[in-house]
Amino acid sequence: MLDFVGGKMWRKTVISALIGVILLTASCIGGGMAPHVGPAPITGDNSGGAIVIYTVYETATEQDFYVQRISAQGDFLWGEKGVLIDSGNGRGAHAVSDGSGGAIVMWAKFPPEPEGEPPYPEGEVHAAKVDSEGNVQWRKDIPGAAQAIPDGAGGVIIAFGDSYGDLSVLKIDTEGNLPWGEDGVSLGAPAGPSSRDIASDGSGGVITVLEIDEYGREDIICAQRVDSEGNTLWGGGGVQVFVGPAEGPRVASDGSGGAIIVFEQLTPDEDGTGYIDSDIYVQKVDAEGNVLWGTDGVLFYTGPSYPDVSQIVADGSGGAIVFFAEGWTTYAQRIDADGHKLWNEDVRVCDSDYVPIVSDGYGGAFCVWYGSEESGAAAHRLDATGRKLWGPDGITFTPQAIHEPGLGLVPDGCGGVLISWVADIKWTHYEISNVSYYVQRIDADGDIVWGNEEILLNP
Repeated sequence: MLDFVGGKMWRKTVISALIGVILLTASCIGGGMAPHVGPAPITGDNSGGAIVIYTVYETATEQDFYVQRISAQGDFLWGEKGVLIDSGNGRGAHAVSDGSGGAIVMWAKFPPEPEGEPPYPEGEVHAAKVDSEGNVQWRKDIPGAAQAIPDGAGGVIIAFGDSYGDLSVLKIDTEGNLPWGEDGVSLGAPAGPSSRDIASDGSGGVITVLEIDEYGREDIICAQRVDSEGNTLWGGGGVQVFVGPAEGPRVASDGSGGAIIVFEQLTPDEDGTGYIDSDIYVQKVDAEGNVLWGTDGVLFYTGPSYPDVSQIVADGSGGAIVFFAEGWTTYAQRIDADGHKLWNEDVRVCDSDYVPIVSDGYGGAFCVWYGSEESGAAAHRLDATGRKLWGPDGITFTPQAIHEPGLGLVPDGCGGVLISWVADIKWTHYEISNVSYYVQRIDADGDIVWGNEEILLNP
């Protein structure tokens, strides 16, 4: 299966959802399946409010892209619809705070599929900065936008794949300059959207982890650091963090220029044609690229089935919190800077295997998940000791049936969390004609701030 991201073709091995990171999907899906549309990309404005980029459908193949800022109290600040940023057939991709009440937003546009041609024609990916007053400061054409994180100085670092699937990282500074070049820094290793992750190095650079199938060898996990000037620091091919077959790497900054990496170690079957089991391991790499926790890392979890790593988030003290799924149930555990578990037992979070997370800024984490049409969607806050601060079952923040893959969340900058989701999609002949985008804010105490009816971005 091929996944179109930022105008490029990537081989997709595992479908995975990332925090703060929303993959672009095609707007038309045949075979009787509903179209898959992600939530409106969302970021905080550092004052308890939100900035989002969302789509208004004029026709099934023509959309308007708007950027809206919502105050901490839930009021629209940039007019009824927001700032019109572009029009075309496509989707919003990312919104990243500029640290000053504005944001850098990214979106992709897809031309019509030519008759008789293969699907997924070459697309266009764009980025623009909108300041705190809703003024567009600059706009750029960029090679892709599969993932995006702040650079710590009002700019953004973007990861994307080239036409061969090789990963590249691109930096756009706050003025719209491209200090790493128009094509960014190529890391020269194929890695699809489900087999790589990025995190800030805390100094204007980025740390990447990749799952690489190198010349027929089993998949290996490698890490690379690119500094603020665009130089690769950990050798030509990065550092290998595990010696055996592995998959699903996720990375969090250790706060000192290094990273904590979590991944699934695979157990081959008897004939060597597949895998029968997996265990979860963690590994640490310091700022110089030294692997600290042995050649195999530290065993984090082994269970009766085939556990999956959901996400990892830094705890602000050199350690991390890892969320992982055993069957349909998600658990969480915190490790310190030396790889030791800090909670007496793994915390059972919810009965869902799709649980986006973000740091709460105090050593804990926020997480969200959706249940059934009857139960809606809920959120938890775990503190640094693993306590569920919002009750044993969390807080139901919407009774709506969430449309997959649809939940996004970011910290609100005031100790709470901002959540976005999609519901009420309308389509005809598998072409979308309308999407309802919603947002909500939950404060640090677990109170729903923007009313029980949430905020509809495109009424």
